[in-house]
Amino acid sequence: MDLLEAIRTRSSVRAFRDEPVPRRLLEQVLLDATRAPSAINMQPWDVHMVLGDERKRLSRRLLRSFKERAVTCGPGASRPIPDRFMARARYCADAMTPLVERMGSDFKTYINEGSLNFYGAPAVALIFLDECFPAERMVDVGSLVAYLVLSAEGHGVNSCPIGLVQQYEDEIKDQLNVPESKKLIISVALGFAEPDSPVNEFRSPRADLNEVTRWVD
Repeated sequence: MDLLEAIRTRSSVRAFRDEPVPRRLLEQVLLDATRAPSAINMQPWDVHMVLGDERKRLSRRLLRSFKERAVTCGPGASRPIPDRFMARARYCADAMTPLVERMGSDFKTYINEGSLNFYGAPAVALIFLDECFPAERMVDVGSLVAYLVLSAEGHGVNSCPIGLVQQYEDEIKDQLNVPESKKLIISVALGFAEPDSPVNEFRSPRADLNEVTRWVD
């Protein structure tokens, strides 16, 4: 697939088929993704790939914890977010709601429980950053995530970045025996889209360029 085509046509998938992604294909996706740039080439990310039954066991634990703690999806901001940003989130929620209802669920339940079940994806990349690095190195992790979803698209693998799992970091680190020095930043679900799922019809719009860009000549 042409790079610009992947950029323009890729969308996040929120319903995956229960079909394994071949290990060699995932390895190639990751090999290409780790070409992402990083400060002085430190490549500070630490990726844990969780597959198959182990992924399902992890999801069961996260969903049990969700029933107890009820930590849900949200912007996670420390102060009020200007409405021009929140309006975009409300638009997406409103547009996705009827699609999710066609699946017999409601938006909040589907997004929260779906996130912790990685939307049924057979594989998930959990991306950590060692605590020895300053917060600025999360920019490098962001580059890796961008390369990862585009690499997956180029290899015919669908994806969805999922942030809610970061709120369940302790359970994940305990389940997977991840060292305490690692901080979970984000996860990316990987698999093949369920073509008949209504939620996969959703396509998020982008703000007008003039809303997000300031030109300085």
